[in-house]
Amino acid sequence: MRTVRDDYKLNRPDVGWYQVRNALKARNTSGDTAPVNFSPFEAAYQLLTDKLKPQVFSLGFLR
Repeated sequence: MRTVRDDYKLNRPDVGWYQVRNALKARNTSGDTAPVNFSPFEAAYQLLTDKLKPQVFSLGFLR
């Protein structure tokens, strides 16, 4: 577990969702704990992507 913490820099105060999500995925592969199901998050993220993709320029994300 220490290597996952070091690999994803989880001991820093500025840890983001990317690091937490990938650390949980690495933890899922160990089999030591109950696996975390990312399906609901991925479905919601895809829905948000589909909604915002046509508006990328009008909302000012890209110019």
